[in-house]
Amino acid sequence: MNTKRIVFWLIFAVVIILIVWGLIVAMNKPPKGSSFGIPAPVTLADHITGPANAPVTLIEYSDFQCPACENYYPVVERLLSESSTTLRVVYRQFPLSQHANAMPAAMASEAAGAQGKFWEMYRELFSNHTDWTELTNPTDVFVGYATKIGLDIPKFKADLASSTLRDIVNADEQEGISLGINSTPTFFVNGKVLVNPENYDQFKAIIDSAAQASVQ
Repeated sequence: MNTKRIVFWLIFAVVIILIVWGLIVAMNKPPKGSSFGIPAPVTLADHITGPANAPVTLIEYSDFQCPACENYYPVVERLLSESSTTLRVVYRQFPLSQHANAMPAAMASEAAGAQGKFWEMYRELFSNHTDWTELTNPTDVFVGYATKIGLDIPKFKADLASSTLRDIVNADEQEGISLGINSTPTFFVNGKVLVNPENYDQFKAIIDSAAQASVQ
C-alpha cells in the first residue's frame, strides 16, 4: 500500500471518528429547554418520610394516576427500606391534566394527610392503582381506603372538596411548573434533577453516591 493511500485511509478514519463522536455528543446533549430550577426548600408543610437528618433528600414530583409513577413506586419503597438511615423522601403533587383522576387522587392523599396519614393513603393509591384509575368517579374507592387506614370518614369526605387542600396541590404543581417540570415522575436528589434510572440498582447507586458525597 503506497503512502498516498495510507494517508487517505487515515484521514477517512479520522473523519468517521469525528462523525461518530458528534452523533454521541448530540444524542447525550440535554434537549433545548430541559434545564431545571432548584426545588423549594423542604419544610414541615411537605410530605416527608425518612429521618430528618438523612444525608440524601429525594424529592419526587408525581401524579398518582401516572403509570410511570406507579412503576417507580416499588423502587422508591425499596430504597426507603434499604437506605433507611441515609434517605428521606419528599412527595410533591404534580397531577397531569390528561389524567382525569389525578386531581381527585391528589385530594384524597391530602385529605388523609390532614389526619396525619398521607403515606398510608399514598401506598393504598399506588399499590391498588388499577382499581381506581379508569373509574368515572373513584370517590367510593378512596373512601374505602380511608376506612381501611382508620380515618375519620365524615372529615375525609368533607376534605375531598376542601379549597384549602386544593390550594396545596395547586401550589405544588405551580412550583413544579416554575422548575420546568412537564412530566412525571421527576426526581431531584439533594436539589439536582435526576434522569430517571432504568432499574433499582442504578437508583440505589445514585443514592449511595450522594450519601458518600455528603460526608466528604
